[in-house]
Amino acid sequence: MRNGLEVTLVSEFGKHDRDAVSARPRGSLRGFADTVGLASARVWRLRGRAWNTLRHPAGWELWRLPPAAVFWMLGTEIAVAFWALYSGFQASATTTDLVRFGVIAGCTIWYLVQTQHPEEQRRADDRRGEHIDQTAVWLGGAAVLLPPTLSLALLLMVRVQRYSIAHKAMTTFLFTTAAHAASILGVHTITRLTSLHGWLESGTLPQRPGDIAVAAVALLGAALWYFASQTLLISIARGLAWGGWRRQKLIGSWADNADFVYALQLAACTTILGAVNIALVPLVMIGIALRSTRLSQALADTIARSQRDRKTGLLTEDSFHAPAALRLLEDQTGRRPTAFLMLDLDHFKQWNDKYGHSGGDIVLGCVSAVLRQNTRSTDVVGRWGGEEFSVLLPDTTREEAMRIAERIRAAVAKTAITGLTELASGHATNEPRAVGPIHGCTVSIGVGLSPEHSTDYGELFRAADAAMYQAKRSGRNRVVVAPSAVPPSPRTPTSPLSRAGDSRRD
Repeated sequence: MRNGLEVTLVSEFGKHDRDAVSARPRGSLRGFADTVGLASARVWRLRGRAWNTLRHPAGWELWRLPPAAVFWMLGTEIAVAFWALYSGFQASATTTDLVRFGVIAGCTIWYLVQTQHPEEQRRADDRRGEHIDQTAVWLGGAAVLLPPTLSLALLLMVRVQRYSIAHKAMTTFLFTTAAHAASILGVHTITRLTSLHGWLESGTLPQRPGDIAVAAVALLGAALWYFASQTLLISIARGLAWGGWRRQKLIGSWADNADFVYALQLAACTTILGAVNIALVPLVMIGIALRSTRLSQALADTIARSQRDRKTGLLTEDSFHAPAALRLLEDQTGRRPTAFLMLDLDHFKQWNDKYGHSGGDIVLGCVSAVLRQNTRSTDVVGRWGGEEFSVLLPDTTREEAMRIAERIRAAVAKTAITGLTELASGHATNEPRAVGPIHGCTVSIGVGLSPEHSTDYGELFRAADAAMYQAKRSGRNRVVVAPSAVPPSPRTPTSPLSRAGDSRRD
C-alpha cells in the first residue's frame, strides 16, 4: 500500500505512548496486552480528531492545493464511492465468505498489533518520501477471496488503525484510502470476469496445464491492477499538487516498488492458501508476513541511523552531499534556480558552558525541529557537525530563499528552549536544577544561489559558507546573501572525517 502523498505531523503524544509500551519485555503477555490497549485507545481517540476536522471544512489542507489537484482528488473519491456502492449491491456474502473474512481479519489484527511500534517509527522516518505499507499481504488476498463489502470493511479497519499512528492530514489520508479501495474493487472485478472466481468458490485449484496458465494469468492481472491503480492515482495527485513529473518524485525509487511487488507476491500466497483451506493462512502467512516486515523495518532503521545524525535526526554531512548534489543537477537540467543555506548557531559555546553538553544537545534538537517545520519535503536538510546546519532548497529563487532563511532565523530566535538544567553552585549537593524555558538562541545564515553564484556544488557551498562568515562578522542573528564575486572560502564540502574537531565555537 502506498502512502507517499501524505505529510506526517510528528506527535509527542505518540512518542510518549510508544516509549511507554516499548519498555515492556518483548514478547511478554503484559506487553502484548498493553499494545492492544494502546491501539484501541488511539483508535477511540480518533473520534474527536475526526469530528473536529469535519466541523471546520474551511481549514482542510485540501483547499491549499492547486485547483487541478483538488478536482482530481475529489473526483476520484466520488467515483470510487459510487463504484463501491454498485459492487456492494451486485455481490452477496456466503457462509464461506464470512469464515474467510473472520480468519483474514484476525490475521490482520494480529499483524497490525505486532508491527505497530516499528511501523509508526518507519512512517516518521519516511515522512519526506515514499512509504510502502505491507498490509497489502492481507488486503490483496482479501480482494480476491472476499466480496467487495467485506474486503472494503477490512480496508477500513486497516486504514483507521494506520491513521491512528500516522498523524497525517485527514483529507490526503482519505484520498490514499480511495486509491486502495480502487485497487481492491478492480481486483474483485478481474476475479469475477475470469474463471478464477469458480476455482475460488469450489476451493480446488486447477489441475490441467491450460487451466493453471489461465489462473496464473488472472492472478498476475489482479496483482498488476492492484499495483498500477494505486501508483497511477497517487502519482497524478502528486504531480498536480506539487508540480514536476519526475519518476522518482511520483512513484518512488525502484527499491520502494520492489517492496510493493514483494508484498503482492505474499498476497498471492495468501490467496492460494485461502482458496485451498482458510486454516492454512494463519498457520503459514502470519509468521512469514511478520518476519518479512520486521526484517524490512530493521533494515530501514539501520539505514536511517547510518545516514542520520544521532542528536538531531537530520542527515549527516556525508549523507547530505549525494541528495543535495542530485537536486542541484535536476534543477540545472530543468533550468530552475537553487539556493544553498549554511547556518551556524551564535555563541554556542556559552550554551555548552552553562548547561553542559546535554544542554547543548537540547539546543541542537530545538534548532533541528525548527528546520523541519520551515522546510519542504523536497528540501535537503543536514547537520555538518558541531553547531552548523545546511539546507539545499531546490527550485527556489533569490526572493524565496531570503524569505525562507528569514523565517528560519526568526523562528529560532522565538524558540523557547525547555528541559535545560544547570549546576546549582553553592548548594551542598551541587545537583543539577531545572531552569525554565530559555530564549536567546540565534543563528547566522549565509545564502548561496545557483546559477547566480555558481552551478557547481562545491562552489555553491563555498558561496553560502562565505556569506555565513560575513553574517557572523556583521553582528550575528542575520541573513546574508553571498556577493556576486564570491570571496575564497577556507573550506570545501568534504567528509567530516577529514576535518575532525573543526567546529567553530564563538
